[in-house]
Amino acid sequence: MAINPSIRVIAFQECDQWVAQCLEHDICAQAPDLDTLYARFEATLLAEDAALKEVGKSGIDALPRAPEHFFRLWDKRSDFNRSGAADGTPYELALCA
Repeated sequence: MAINPSIRVIAFQECDQWVAQCLEHDICAQAPDLDTLYARFEATLLAEDAALKEVGKSGIDALPRAPEHFFRLWDKRSDFNRSGAADGTPYELALCA
């Protein structure tokens, strides 16, 4: 998978759902709780990468960055962080207000 060496993801609550938004690639996932959100984000990241490669693109590297307001949320993130990896691609997920 040709993904940035490390990606940043913010997690925040919107109504009754948790949302994970990747900053380096405009990819997001939603879930009712944080544990499900982690799993869905990883699955979404892998599925997007595979789908783009299937149509001849360079995987998620072909996607634009997230909109700028998500980067401002990253700057206001809490001290809670969770690291993970999707198919060997490391990411850092932080809760945001």
